[in-house]
Parts: sequence; structure tokens; C-alpha cells
Amino acid sequence: MPIKGRRIFCTLVAARGVAFDAGMSYRVARSALEVIVGVALGIGVVAALDVVAPIQGLSVVPLLVVLGLAIRRGRAAAAAAAVLSVLALNFFFIAPRYQLTIADGQNVAALVVFLIAALVVGHVADVSRTRAREAHERADEAAARTREAQMLAAVAGRLLVGGSLAVERRWIEAEVARALAVDAVRIDLAPAPSPRAPESAVRLPLQHGAGWLYVTGPADAERIAEPLARLMDLAVERERIGAQAAEAESARRADVAKTAVLHAISHDLRTPLTAITTAGDALAQPGTSDADRAELVSVVREESHRLARMVSDLLDLSRIEAGAVEPRRDWIDLRDVVARAIAGVRAMHPDAVIAFELPEDLPLVRADAAQLERVFANLLENAVKFSAPGAAVQVRGAASSGRVTVRVVDHGPGIPPGQRAKVFEPFVRLGERRGGAGLGLAISRGFVEANGGRIALQSGPEGGAAFAVSLPLAPSPAPVS
Repeated sequence: MPIKGRRIFCTLVAARGVAFDAGMSYRVARSALEVIVGVALGIGVVAALDVVAPIQGLSVVPLLVVLGLAIRRGRAAAAAAAVLSVLALNFFFIAPRYQLTIADGQNVAALVVFLIAALVVGHVADVSRTRAREAHERADEAAARTREAQMLAAVAGRLLVGGSLAVERRWIEAEVARALAVDAVRIDLAPAPSPRAPESAVRLPLQHGAGWLYVTGPADAERIAEPLARLMDLAVERERIGAQAAEAESARRADVAKTAVLHAISHDLRTPLTAITTAGDALAQPGTSDADRAELVSVVREESHRLARMVSDLLDLSRIEAGAVEPRRDWIDLRDVVARAIAGVRAMHPDAVIAFELPEDLPLVRADAAQLERVFANLLENAVKFSAPGAAVQVRGAASSGRVTVRVVDHGPGIPPGQRAKVFEPFVRLGERRGGAGLGLAISRGFVEANGGRIALQSGPEGGAAFAVSLPLAPSPAPVS
């Protein structure tokens, strides 16, 4: 190439390398500044070492500058640095100096080789930089997919093992926000979107209704919208099936209760009615003796009392199950309440042995005395029925931990483990041979809980069974002055 042509070429290249558009972006301006500074530093190092090494050997310094700029800023910055380095080496270090001309053809070849080597190095470094960036982006993408998969697995585990969507929504929002690495996430089950600034709305393709996912922060939530919607659909379906199962179970239990009531009416109520009818017919016979008449009258009275008790139990149970029990609470002494219950049981069972062991300093409680008397009468009557002849039924009590507890303990055969969980359910009989409609313990539990207490079945100290009635202590009434 002629010297003049090379001069024109170099001038054009220099003009292209230093001319910048006035409207370039900040990033381009910063890259250009780094190219100029880098080339200047490289040429400065060459100038410092020019006295100890030939210029051909020092050309590796600008080559390192080109390599660094290629790694930091890419291929364009490396090419610009290569061209500027060639021009600077020509201008400052190749004779004639301080001119963009070259007297020796060997120096032209050296600069061309340097330019080609610089461009190749810049290209290779830029390719490596691009691949490293792509690998980093793929790693970030894989990490994001892993977080999203873990989030979906956690949500599935939470919803499918029994968690309610309404209850778990806030927890799900926090998990989705953590998986997307954003500031906040909001789930709204509404037909139309209503994002708040600066939220972005993503539709949840739900099968049961409509929903929206609102994301605060830069994130692609479209990927998780569909799998999250499927999990929410499964949770809604599980809740629906659970509600149907609960309704079916409730209907089944209602049918069982109805059957039990019909059985009680047809069997338990019919027995005393039959006895009363038979005794009435016998009393109407003209040849009935006085002794027989007295016995028949006793049967009528006893069975009438039994019939009235059954009807009263059924009415009490219906009020308990309807939540219509209204205790008339007042300050009562449990010793007096239990004593009256014992007197009633002894009147019906003269041979009963009941050991009254309540302490005299038992605190007063606020409760309905009539309802608690009924409770202890039921417990005592069951204990007497299931105790061996002559075996004592013990009534013990104590106050501790803010409660007063009275226990009715028998020494009978006890209650089999399979029946213990059901003893307080209506129409469950503790022993068919003992008779009864199986309502006493259910009514007792209802009355105790209506008065704020608890009733529990416990194992007896020496076999048998113990029923504990626990009532909360209340502040003592102020003394009357």
C-alpha cells in the first residue's frame, strides 16, 4: 500500500475510532472512556520501557489492554482499543515519530500483525465472556426453577394434607414471593384484576372461579401461575369433598340417632307402658285381692316413675343438642349438692353403700345446683348398678389449680377399652343387662359443660371406673356487712 494511501487509511480509522455520536448512551460513553484510558495507560507503559526494550517486544502491553477491555466491555471496545493502540504506536514510537506515516515496510507489517492479533484476541475474549454470561444466566435460571419447584412442592404438601386455602393463603403468598425473589406477592380470588401500584397482575387459570396473582417486583410469574392454580383447584376440590363427606357423616349420625330414638321409644318406653297397662287391667278385675292390688299399684307407680324419667331424659337431651341449656348459676356448696344426689339414689337403692368423702372446706362454685344434682345422681346410679353387692361407691373431692374436682369411684368390672371413647354419646349402654336408655352420661356431660366444667372417665385405683367432674373456681362472693 502506498505511503499516502496508508496515511489516509490510518486517518480514517483514527477518525472512526474517536468520533462519537452526541446522543450515545451512558453505557457507550463509559465504554469509550475506558477504551481511551486503557490505551493511554498501555502506551504510557510502552513509553516507560521504550529505552530498555525494542518496540516490537513492547507491543504485548497494548495487547493485554485489548484483552482486558474485551473481557470487560466486549468485542467493539476491544476493536476500538486495537485500532487506537496501532495509531498510538505508529505516532509515538515508529519513525518518523509524531506522524502517521511509516518509513520502514517492516514496521507496517508488524503493526498489521499486531492489529490482527489484537482483533483475534478481542474476539476470543468476547466469545468467552458471552459464554460465561450465558452460563451464569443458565445457572440463575436453574436456581430459579429449583426455588419454584420447591415452593410448589411445599404448597402441595401444605394444601393436600388438610390445609385450607383460606387459612393458608398468607403463607402461600410468602412462599411464592420467596421463590420469585420479589418484595411481595398477593393472591386475590376475584373475577377482575385490581392491581395496586407498583404491582403487576398475572391471571391464575382456576377451574373453580377466577383468581389473580399480584407481584411487586421484577419477576416472570407466568411460569408458576398454572401449576399454582392447579394446586389451588385441588385444595378447593378437597375441601368440597370433605364438606360433602362431613354432611354425609352428619346425615348418617342423624339417622343413627333417629334409629336409636325409635328403638328407645319402641323398646325402653314400651316396657313400662306394657307393665302399667297390664297392672291396670289386673286392677280392673273384680276378684283381685288387697295384697295383689297393693302390689299392682306399686308396679304402676314404679313404672310410671321410670317412664317419666325416660321422657325427661329425652327432653333434656334434645335441649342439650340444640344448645338450649340455660343454667341458673348461683353460689353452691358441692357437698350439699352431692348429699342430695346420694339421698335420691339411696331411696331407689336401699342396699347401696356410698362412702361420702368430700372435705368440709371444699370451695364454693358458681353453677346450677339442680343440673349438677342430676349429674351426680346419674353417676352414682351407674356406679351402684355396676358395683358388686356390698361394694362401696366412693365420692371424693379436692380443689387444685383453680378448679374443684369431685370423683365418683366404683369397684365394678370397669369399662372395656373399646367403649371408653363412646361412653358420653347418646344411647350408648354400658351394659345391656342392666337396662336403661343410655342417656345418663350424655346428659351429664351436657349439663357439666353448660356450667363451664369438664367431665372425664378415669381408671379406678383398684379396677372399676371413676368419673371426674371438674368445675372452675370463681372469685368468692363479697361478705354481706
